[in-house]
Amino acid sequence: MVSVVGGGEYFVFPFVAIALAGLMVLLCRWAFSKAKGGSLVRRVDLGPAEHDAFGLLVDIHTVRSYNEARVTVSRLKDFGIKATAARTKDGWSVYVWPKDEAAARGLLDAS
Repeated sequence: MVSVVGGGEYFVFPFVAIALAGLMVLLCRWAFSKAKGGSLVRRVDLGPAEHDAFGLLVDIHTVRSYNEARVTVSRLKDFGIKATAARTKDGWSVYVWPKDEAAARGLLDAS
């Protein structure tokens, strides 16, 4: 079985390839556009958050600097309490799960 390729296929292929590349460019421009509601890529808000923006986590302590928050989180983790720090409008807040709240507050009050 022999297939014969004519000159027409060689002529059409570059146009099809350029059209597909152009379509990909348009698709990427739309997906990454900055127009309101035009982008599918999630933008990250780097500004400080509200205290209640962290779901089930409970705010137990607020400090002024990132380093103080990390030291507090590290101290809580040394005692087996799951904790994290986040930047809020009042400073850096330390958050724990509700079941660990009493133990975390007790540990921070004792020190």
